[in-house]
This record gives sequence, structure tokens and C-alpha cells, in this order.
Amino acid sequence: MADQSLFRPTLRLEHYAPYIVAYYFKQWDGFHMDYHVHNAAEIMYVIQGSGRVETEDAAVELRKGDFILLDAGVTHRLIVQKDRPCRMLNIEFVFREKAGAMPSIRDLAEGHEELSAFLSNKRPFVVLSDPSDVYHTLKNVVWELDQYGDQRSGMVQLQMSQLFIRIARLAAQADRENMQADSYVEKAVAFMHQHYDCDIQVKDMASAVNVHPGYLHRIFKQKTGRTLIEYLAAFRMEKAKMLLSQTDISITQIPDYIGLNSSQYFSTVFKKYTGTTPAEYRKSQESWRRDISES
Repeated sequence: MADQSLFRPTLRLEHYAPYIVAYYFKQWDGFHMDYHVHNAAEIMYVIQGSGRVETEDAAVELRKGDFILLDAGVTHRLIVQKDRPCRMLNIEFVFREKAGAMPSIRDLAEGHEELSAFLSNKRPFVVLSDPSDVYHTLKNVVWELDQYGDQRSGMVQLQMSQLFIRIARLAAQADRENMQADSYVEKAVAFMHQHYDCDIQVKDMASAVNVHPGYLHRIFKQKTGRTLIEYLAAFRMEKAKMLLSQTDISITQIPDYIGLNSSQYFSTVFKKYTGTTPAEYRKSQESWRRDISES
């Protein structure tokens, strides 16, 4: 089969237009799809409920208003939990040589910088949240095909052109927000590294980064897999391990060096992270150093 990748260079060099090969609404009530692959790009749009799309390398959760654009040739499957049904609108499309006066993908890309950038940035899939514009366009495409069944009608081609431009704009916006979120997370980490010896809270980190505490908490968890408090606690424990193994500072004083105001709380948290008490850890490090020096 010919390469139908949405990101292949030919689409920007020659004149091709999208051609829909399948489209449907479907209510999934507990479903584990087998991994499969097809030579068509696919949009899976969640209308109600939630579901998880898995590829060979990643898994993404989709909720109402989210959609995934999967490139052709990407192995994937859909999983929907029994107690959380999911209603979706799917379309699958390939590219064929343009016919008629409607713009090709090349024409669109030449006139829209964001679409050109989107088509140049090859990726197996894109996950985006829709403010309702994409769903509205998808429904119009499906309605037109149901009513008239003409793949090459001017209306379908215009709507598909509109769809690509909207997706490219959403992707560009998401990329900008993702870069900004990365910057916020980096600043929060730097703040914690510089102030871990103080009694800092999430509101202090958010103030330093100049964002709302709830937003910082959410993006930090998304980017690192840990909450701000979990990250700070782990960093403090690493500092405590260094102080226990490399200095003679008394165990009762170490909490002051890492921003904790209670020796008992310090011991509890340290054991949670290391499996040993501070005293046991120091003793094990002293024993290890003796063994090294004697060997």
C-alpha cells in the first residue's frame, strides 16, 4: 500500500486532497480492542465519557471534548472501562490526487504557517482538547457524506480543509502552552532547590513562578509524575542522606538544615523514603566507609 502518512513530504510538494474511507458514531460500553494498524490516518473524538488509546509506546486518556489524531501506520488499540462508557465519533482518511478546483493540502499549507509547521513535525499521534470547533466541523463532514455521499464535493473538501487548519491551530497553541508549562516547572524546581531549607508551601512556589497554585500543582504532576510536595520531600531526603553520610551534624539538627521543624516528623518521612531511620542510615554509611578503607 502507498504511504498514507499525514506527515510525508509529498503532501507539501504535490497536490493531494483527503479522502474519507470510514466514519461512524459508536457507543463503547466496556471494550478492549486488539492492537491493530491501518494505512489511513484516524481521528477519534470523545463525545461523552472517557477511554484510553494505547500505542506500542504510549497510553493516553481521552475525556469528553478530547480527540486523538493518529497517523497512518501507527499500531494502536482502544480500551473503555465497563463502568465508564464512551461515545465517540471516528473518521479515517487517506490522501489521493486532487481533483477539481478545491485547494490541496499543499495549497492550504502554503497559505497557513501553522498548518505548514504541523505537517512538518512528524509524530505518531497528537492529542488535543477541543473548544467545540473541531466537533462541529466533524459533524458537518459526516452529515454531508450521509446526505450526499460525494467524497469530492466542494462542501466536504472545504470542511476537511477547515478541519486541518483548526487542528493545526490547536496543536500550535498546545505546543506554546506546553513550552510555557515546562518553563513554570523548571522555575518551581529551581525555587525548591534554593529554598528547601525554609518552611515553603505550594503557595510560595506559585508566587515565585507567578501562576495560580492549582495550575502549578496540575502541570507539575503532569510533567514529573509527582506533586510539588512529593518532589520537595524527596529532594529534602536526598539532602538529609548527604548530611548524614558526609557530615557530623547531629541528627536532631538536620531537620533545621532541610526546612523541617520537627525531628519526629523528619524521622517518619526519612524512613518512608529510605526504609531506615536516620540513625540506622548514618550507621550503615559509617560501616560502608570503614569497609572501603580497609579493603
